Amino acid sequence: MVLAGWMALSGVLAFAEDNPVANPAAVVKAGQARFTVLTDRLIRMEWSPEGVFEDNATLAIVNRNLPVPQFTVKHSGSGVTIKTKALTLVYKGGEFTPGNLSASFRLNGKTVTWTPGADASANLMGTARTLDGCSGPEHINYTDPMEPGILSRDGWAIVDESTRHLFVKDDSDWGSWVAERPSENVKDLYLFAYGHDYKAALADYAKVAGRIPLPPKFVFGYWWSKYWPYTDDEFLALGYEFRKRQLPIDVMVIDMEWHEVWEGAARRGCRDDHGEGIGWTGYTWNQDLIADPEGFLGEVHSLHLKTSLNLHPAVGIIPREKVYPAFVKDYLSRTTDYDGPEGYVYKGGEEIYGGPAKPGYHASVPYRMDQQAWADAYFNSIIHPLEKQGVDFWWLDWQQYKESRYVKGLSNTFWINHIFFNDKVRMAKGLKADESPRPMIYHRWGGLGSHRYQLGFSGDTQIKWEVLGYLPEFTATASNVLYGYWGHDLGGHWQPKEEATDPELFTRWLQYGVFSPIFKTHSTRSALFERRIWMFPDHYEYMKDALELRYALTPYIYDMAREAYETGISLCRPLYYEYPDVSEAYTWKQEYFFGDRILAATICEPMGADGTSRRDVWLPAGTQWYDMAHHKMLPGGTVQKLRYTISENAWFVKAGAIIPLAHEGIQNLQEATNAWRIYIAPGKGRSTCVHYEDDGESQAYPTDFATTRISKNATGSTLTVEIGPREGSYKGMADTRVLTLVLGGVDRCPSATLDGAALECSFDAAVREAVVRLPEHAAGKAAKVSIKL
Repeated sequence: MVLAGWMALSGVLAFAEDNPVANPAAVVKAGQARFTVLTDRLIRMEWSPEGVFEDNATLAIVNRNLPVPQFTVKHSGSGVTIKTKALTLVYKGGEFTPGNLSASFRLNGKTVTWTPGADASANLMGTARTLDGCSGPEHINYTDPMEPGILSRDGWAIVDESTRHLFVKDDSDWGSWVAERPSENVKDLYLFAYGHDYKAALADYAKVAGRIPLPPKFVFGYWWSKYWPYTDDEFLALGYEFRKRQLPIDVMVIDMEWHEVWEGAARRGCRDDHGEGIGWTGYTWNQDLIADPEGFLGEVHSLHLKTSLNLHPAVGIIPREKVYPAFVKDYLSRTTDYDGPEGYVYKGGEEIYGGPAKPGYHASVPYRMDQQAWADAYFNSIIHPLEKQGVDFWWLDWQQYKESRYVKGLSNTFWINHIFFNDKVRMAKGLKADESPRPMIYHRWGGLGSHRYQLGFSGDTQIKWEVLGYLPEFTATASNVLYGYWGHDLGGHWQPKEEATDPELFTRWLQYGVFSPIFKTHSTRSALFERRIWMFPDHYEYMKDALELRYALTPYIYDMAREAYETGISLCRPLYYEYPDVSEAYTWKQEYFFGDRILAATICEPMGADGTSRRDVWLPAGTQWYDMAHHKMLPGGTVQKLRYTISENAWFVKAGAIIPLAHEGIQNLQEATNAWRIYIAPGKGRSTCVHYEDDGESQAYPTDFATTRISKNATGSTLTVEIGPREGSYKGMADTRVLTLVLGGVDRCPSATLDGAALECSFDAAVREAVVRLPEHAAGKAAKVSIKL
């Protein structure tokens, strides 16, 4: 059964699978080294001069308790040989060097041997902390280079946790806290020797590094955002305008000017004790703009919109903040050891600052998220009260110093992501899973392990065609480290020389956004950078089409999000996942798989004199591909030289594939519905898919969900579509369903029957689609539709 198969894969919660102690049967010790055979192609390799090894979780690796694979061990002095069915590891004793440690395996009929320090230039890479300043593929921010991933054309990759911090379990409601390694002179390496079985490598990495949590459903809708000092009335007017125009939308982001920025102090160059500018961080509502925050957020919610606040939590808590006294009292109640501003040390005192401040400076409580007492006070007295007012989630726009000033080498970015996400986990303790909101944050990449905190903000890119052309590669490549939910500033963020928004470029960016993980428009604070699509009357319909196509595809996208949770295979996938031994899969970087049935290609050149843009597309072999823009079937194993008008988007569906779609006219992803559509691409033979449903918002999704198997068989002029009974259950599930079949690539309205009764059908010649409507029926009952084409 479909349900039983998914239940077997599901744990209690994706972010609770954290047993870092391996099964003793998987562990092999040899002198000062320890090897843990995690799978037949994944081995942990540790060396310690004292022969003392680490069983705590590290930032990337949180689970080592896997089923023990079959392997043999042969000791020789202080060395050892370990053989699994896939590889042979030979260790001769001593600190790891190319001369005493090697691992060999077969790849495409040849033996590949890895040794420490081997050339890793064939690594397929992972992702980077930010694209701030990016102007194209040759200019990823030079301060934040791409980090290696776990896939390589050479067949092996190393995850090096030797210097990364530990999660040490404790009795707090956090469950564990960060700690430095007791010894710096150790080796802690993970060898992934999966050859070109890339999807297996990702699946096993997810087993040890943690699953990709399923975001709330609303995440996959449209996000409005712009850096602009909106008043409450102006912001609400935007929301009402979207609803009046029936433009689908789910999220409205309020950038940093929701809080006081202390402009007078900023203009005078005032800085806090760490030299950071006053106002970049803030927690006090700017009531000149938003007079009644709680009432304002309530009205936003009444429009079926979620809200997020931008936050730069970098500089601690300054005395100007309204929350300062409450935070001080809370903090000092939790700790007797506080390092205050320069020149002052307090131990259990009543006041946290005093005496003359340095000229131009303000005494603040320094940022110290890595101290548990500080973090507890911060969430209790600052963050939770804001959330009670109606903040749904946080955009952690961290840009300041990268490493902690208190815990040596700790990435501030990684740690704040971990803490904000897991605050939601700990707050749900004691509640029923279906009453606990799904944790999520919007943040920057902090290194391996960051996928456990889901959504990423890629940063402030330039507004250029070259940037648009680079985003497909950047986004798909991040899937190599399970970082499958990058959100980009659709339309671009800024320009060195500001010019009015180019509506053609903005339209193409929106069309790309349809097939990106997070569909969010944004820009810097400039009146020239327009993001309200109704301000472009000549392009409005094309932009609206992009929003509507995105919403139409959300059931399919949500299916793929569940698949990412189950398998570690993200929504946007490099072509080489499916074609690892085909050279074109590595060179066509502006196209990618969007889930397992759609190939998307980005149009990233302006139109020529003929009113079209060029887009060459490589269509992989093994199937035909239905061109959704030109409504025709194309052969696989070919390069197609195609042209696109501004109304057309470049995407292709596998022949015969089944794509679940949203009902027509959908306006948001938060209102429950029992209606959905099923798109069937032209193509002979059989195909199946499994459609996934849950409550869309709670932490119950690992166990509380439903699935529906859909199959089709096309032979000659006959098409049979079978929709199985829904299996499983979740809170709020509808008893009935209203289904519509959309048949692609047809030239007339076919005859269709359900249980011998004729079904209503309509035909749209412009897109070569027929629509067959089924009557409302019990969701637990199968439906079989017979169609004569």
